[in-house]
Amino acid sequence: MDNTRCLFVSIIGEPNAGKSTLLNAIVGEKVSIISHKAQTTRRKIRGIANFGNSQIVFTDTPGFCIDSRVRSSLDEIVSSNFWNSFRDSDLILLLIDATSKSLRSTFSFLEKMKKGTDSLVVAINKVDIARKENLLKIANSLIEFDFIKKVFMISAKTNDGIEDLIAFLIENTVEEPWFFGENQTTDADVKFMLSEITREKLFLVLEQELPYSIYVETEALTETEKKARIHQSIVVLKDSQKAIVLGHSGGMIKSIKDAAITDMKKLLNKKVELKLFVKVREKWTEKKGYLQDAGIIDH
Repeated sequence: MDNTRCLFVSIIGEPNAGKSTLLNAIVGEKVSIISHKAQTTRRKIRGIANFGNSQIVFTDTPGFCIDSRVRSSLDEIVSSNFWNSFRDSDLILLLIDATSKSLRSTFSFLEKMKKGTDSLVVAINKVDIARKENLLKIANSLIEFDFIKKVFMISAKTNDGIEDLIAFLIENTVEEPWFFGENQTTDADVKFMLSEITREKLFLVLEQELPYSIYVETEALTETEKKARIHQSIVVLKDSQKAIVLGHSGGMIKSIKDAAITDMKKLLNKKVELKLFVKVREKWTEKKGYLQDAGIIDH
């Protein structure tokens, strides 16, 4: 393709601002898992969208980690992943939850960025459910940050305002070769995507009982034309967490498995046989090898 153009955009914002929902909406398929829990995204996830001769590469980042009072080594790594995630981006897209009761971290971040960027765009999200007075209050609060290039009002859930945002991003692409293939929607490999599907279902099924320090490892994937056989381990820190994941008579893990298989079929477009195991690895959050297996740090 001649005259190709490209742009790298990091989507940042407080936990639950809708970053993963927006990324999936623009890319047109699910490349990042969604949950109401904070820090669902632990590492940067790239989604790729092509519009004519323009390729836009989005990075979904962990939620803001502004607070310096880090609680654990895992929190410290997630915080580091956040700050490193947008350093090489052409544009930073700050997503603001218009329904949030507190935007302290958002405005703390903007204060930190006052002298550090001239490439920041803001999208005020959830306009479909936010009160008008909240939208106006947020918009007025942004006026003092004159380095913001543009402010959009959007709903990642209903796609309101998304076309205008995409049009603006396309206008800011630069002429250079594409970094990814025409049909590629993410740089994550299949095993990682399968692990993320099951982790999302853990968040969904276990709700408030889910320990934050948990990860899923796809240990084996074998495929034929019509069927995929997948072996995964759900890794927890202690036996009490294992009992939560298994549930009474194995009922909880069965619900997780059934929900995961549904999404895996859509991803692979074939039948899926999934075997789930629960492993206890004490202090895995403090060991480099396990953090690499979890995809939280690079190998």
